[in-house]
Amino acid sequence: MNDKNLENKIKEEMERQVDETGSVSPVSLLIALKYLDAMKVEEWKEGKIPNLERGITLGREKVLRLLSVMSQHAKKMGYKRKVESYVGKDGKALNFSVTANPVIEEHYSTLYFDKFWGKR
Repeated sequence: MNDKNLENKIKEEMERQVDETGSVSPVSLLIALKYLDAMKVEEWKEGKIPNLERGITLGREKVLRLLSVMSQHAKKMGYKRKVESYVGKDGKALNFSVTANPVIEEHYSTLYFDKFWGKR
């Protein structure tokens, strides 16, 4: 899939999720686009895999692009953002990325939402 097609799919799915639930996260987006299986998310939360990127089938550069497109599109759409804490079943913070880079971790853990959802 070329970058333009991926970008369009990201934007369409973001808008669909926000329309339906009021919010979208990178994890929910990756699952919806079939780049991440929900079972891998559970394995990650249980500590069976060290980081979520191990379960993502999209190449790392494309994942970073996805995170960037999400951030840009959320800004364009006027979505608010909230950085969430992801904690495993053992109570320890979970890593999304192989590198545990704080900037990348923040992008993965950002929830985008429409503050007016449900009030229209």
